[in-house]
Amino acid sequence: MRLTIAARKSDLARIQAYMVGDALQKNHSELKITYRFSSSLGDRNQHDPLWKMPEQGVFTQDFIRQLESGEVDIVVHSWKDLPTTSNEKTVLAATMPRADHRDLLLVTKAGVKRAQKSKILRILSSSPRRAHNLQSFLPKAFPGGLENVSFDAVRGNIQTRIDKMLQLSEENQSDGLVVAKAAIDRLLEAEQFSRDGDDFSASVKILRQAINKCHWMVLPASQNPPAAAQGALVIETASNRSDLAKILEAINCKTTFDDVSEERKILASHGGGCHQKIGVWVQSNLHGKVISLRGETEKGNILQAFSMESKNSLPKNIKSEQVFLPSRYSCLFKREPIFASLENKGKISRANEIFLASTHIPAEYLKEINGQIVWASGVSSWYNFAQKNIWVNGVDDNLGAFEPSRFKPRRIDNLLGRSPDWLSLSHDQSPLQNRINTYRLLPRMDELNLNGEQYFYWRSGTAFKRALELAPEIANGIHACGLGRTFATIRQTLGEGATIIPFVSEQDWQNQIKDRQKTRQETRTGK
Repeated sequence: MRLTIAARKSDLARIQAYMVGDALQKNHSELKITYRFSSSLGDRNQHDPLWKMPEQGVFTQDFIRQLESGEVDIVVHSWKDLPTTSNEKTVLAATMPRADHRDLLLVTKAGVKRAQKSKILRILSSSPRRAHNLQSFLPKAFPGGLENVSFDAVRGNIQTRIDKMLQLSEENQSDGLVVAKAAIDRLLEAEQFSRDGDDFSASVKILRQAINKCHWMVLPASQNPPAAAQGALVIETASNRSDLAKILEAINCKTTFDDVSEERKILASHGGGCHQKIGVWVQSNLHGKVISLRGETEKGNILQAFSMESKNSLPKNIKSEQVFLPSRYSCLFKREPIFASLENKGKISRANEIFLASTHIPAEYLKEINGQIVWASGVSSWYNFAQKNIWVNGVDDNLGAFEPSRFKPRRIDNLLGRSPDWLSLSHDQSPLQNRINTYRLLPRMDELNLNGEQYFYWRSGTAFKRALELAPEIANGIHACGLGRTFATIRQTLGEGATIIPFVSEQDWQNQIKDRQKTRQETRTGK
């Protein structure tokens, strides 16, 4: 069977088409695939920012005619480019496993120095969503802090935008650029998709050279959720091509398809389109799904949610006296700094990638960080380290980045085309491997009085295990924590029969506790 795959002309679009074609041939060796690449309205108009162009399908509408006429069999799109409204003449038939959904901030090294001196960061981006959400995040996440973040429109493919950033940085007119990380990841790995007449090796080399001139941040989805469907590809067919359904079924990732479809529905409920200042992200996992929604609607309504819809939920009626507040953890341990030996200082200075597991790491260890890739455990930790002038490249977001992939799709394994070898800075009871102990946890008390408390949120597995030693009755309680190592520790300790409900943050847990308490109060008062 012969199959013609269509896509846009850019390097990224061709790579994505080849990804789909190679996956299809792997599952259907009898297929003979040809490719057709052409320009869209969005490619031809490089002057107007996207929010000034027609709302529907500026990168996709031109391909519908080719599907209707039978000139091509399928079209491969970046799913985020498709309008949220449906088209009766075509079908969104399949997708492949999603790449990294997040945005990537590139700042030239000269731009970093300017911004640290002036406290002003100038970014190239045509996205109202990015401009809205990053105004509140970057001033606190940038080393030393910022007083203002400005955005200027930029158009073109990835390499064109990066070249523009470098040029304007040299001219002291801009400092950085925000792009989809999935696009950069695919371009950096493009050589494996090279073929006769289409060699990406030169483009990969140019892109790597450009990135080496920059510092970068992977922007957390809790603070800056992506455009709906970002990082996902979609395969579009004509509505009458039911013969392609079985062929495409072999490469379709149902989880990605369902998550992205929900994101698009959420965006459509607020008006839809890249003209909106709205980011939305949905990710299913073994325990339920994470939803992040942030931005501002055209009516001026502020959207701000980062929560976990768990398969298990808290009971409806919870008394305030039944809740063990995490602030009481301070009674479990006191911290004693460990002297930073020359050997450990050398390990830090030689490491390429460092995970900062705690904000309590003594300053003498942090002083050894100089240009390495740095990851933090949470957004509040990121802000803390930024105040200490440490450039943080990314954050766990309490989703278990260092846990086995059965807990979530791992994104920390791909750092702009390279696999990291993490050195962790933590404490002497941490379960993290390849770590340096920077402080000791010393027991502070010999007993823990619960007074009937049954609902617990654990910030660490170490705190949970110590509390269990002091009060074994907590084993029968209802436990909550993040999606990562703490969850694994509690599950391993208590077994499969224990009630453990994951949340994306302590705040998410407290919000849901308050909702249950409110429901109980309203029930009692008859409201």
